[in-house]
Amino acid sequence: MMHLKSVKHFILSLIFLSLTSCATTKVNEFYNDLAPLIEQRNISGAVNFAEEFYPNSDKYNKLLYSLELGLLYHLNGNFKESNEIFEKAKAVYAMKDYTSTFFNDDTLLPSYYLGEDYEMAYTNFFCSLNYLKTRKLKGKRDESVVEARQSNNLFNKIKIDKSNDIYQDDPFIRYFMGLMYQNAGYFNDAMVSYKLALTAYANYNICEMKIPEDLVNNLYTIYCYYGLDQEAKQLKKTYPYAKQLHTNDNGTLYIVNYNGIAPKRVAQIITLAFELAWDRYYRINNPYRAEVIKEFNVHEISAAFPIYQEYDNKIKSFKVEITSEENKTKKYNCKSYKVTDLATVLEKHLPEPNYKAVFYSRINRYVLALKEIDIVREQYEQKRRDILQDKDLNKSSKRRFLEDLDRETASKVRAIKTSLNTLNKVNLKSWRSLPEEINMATVSLPKGKYTIIIKYLDKKNNVIKTQEIKTKIRKQRNRFVLTNSFKGF
Repeated sequence: MMHLKSVKHFILSLIFLSLTSCATTKVNEFYNDLAPLIEQRNISGAVNFAEEFYPNSDKYNKLLYSLELGLLYHLNGNFKESNEIFEKAKAVYAMKDYTSTFFNDDTLLPSYYLGEDYEMAYTNFFCSLNYLKTRKLKGKRDESVVEARQSNNLFNKIKIDKSNDIYQDDPFIRYFMGLMYQNAGYFNDAMVSYKLALTAYANYNICEMKIPEDLVNNLYTIYCYYGLDQEAKQLKKTYPYAKQLHTNDNGTLYIVNYNGIAPKRVAQIITLAFELAWDRYYRINNPYRAEVIKEFNVHEISAAFPIYQEYDNKIKSFKVEITSEENKTKKYNCKSYKVTDLATVLEKHLPEPNYKAVFYSRINRYVLALKEIDIVREQYEQKRRDILQDKDLNKSSKRRFLEDLDRETASKVRAIKTSLNTLNKVNLKSWRSLPEEINMATVSLPKGKYTIIIKYLDKKNNVIKTQEIKTKIRKQRNRFVLTNSFKGF
């Protein structure tokens, strides 16, 4: 007898399965409308669509919808609304351990979007900027520090619970959260975060990013500030370019550029000769091989596997020309540096294709279909005999019943064979509104008003397009300017 707990789990699983088909359809409908808006960089249109969709979205993909809407709000300058939605995403993600334990069947998990650890780390990153950009929000710098502490807790938990995962830490997130600590006046926390960033660049640099000079210089400056001469000397020995940053009344301008569009997950179709696939991936003493090939006249078999498809983007970097509005002769220049490559993060999180499991399942469908057709034909023969032996039926009725039986049987066999033409389903869910990469530029400026000209460059440093921004720098304060760039071929 089945245990009561098992019965409960079984019933809930059936309910879950009955709803996941609808949930998957909802996701497909969502991205069918959202993806073109993202690709066209119509962020306001994307926000309007996602806003309207969100209240009635299915709960099984609520985390994914929250990430999309939260980031679209952020890109559109709706910083307060962005954080409200991102907090909902965090709440759903907090249930991940419970959800993955309860729904532990592999057929259930792909239908329920549980999220990835890197998504939460970058949610903290976007939230920290949202607080800094929300001028009317009191305590905004301290709130950005809360995001820094949350990301630190996330990385600590990953190292304990998922020591074999590829994403153990993120050097850019560590570096940027150091800036958040420093921006709020938590210099000791900033120092710790910068040191952890250097460790992460050495040990957990899955994007293979170069260490930003600004990270080294900030850490060196804090060492000097605290009089940590030995640490400063050792850092200078490791990074000879390390220098103490200005401690005068200058402010610092940080330009954060979201460049490109994150690659989208698509289905790659792989086709093999049927007998080759059988030999390579089925490999069991199965007597149905010849019968399958004959019955279905099958010579090839195809299976779908998820891959990431990148968008072509001409823009690779940018340079900045800054002019003081009070004194046009005062000009400043700086160049961007890449701080993270989200395309690589996404691609490295994609599991290795399990060709054996998928092709085995595909071939096994033919074997099961053959057995199903055999049953249909056995039933046909039995019903045909019953009709012919029925003494209460005249010849005309028998002929009519036999014709109906022929049509019904042919329809059943055709339906079984048609079902084999559908490919296996693959999980194509991913956070689509993310940028392909993030670039930054940093420059120290005296207080005042400035005109910023950003020149976006291709791989040969040719200017692709320009953007003008006005900003104000306050003494001993940081200013974060956010930009977007994408230029397809």
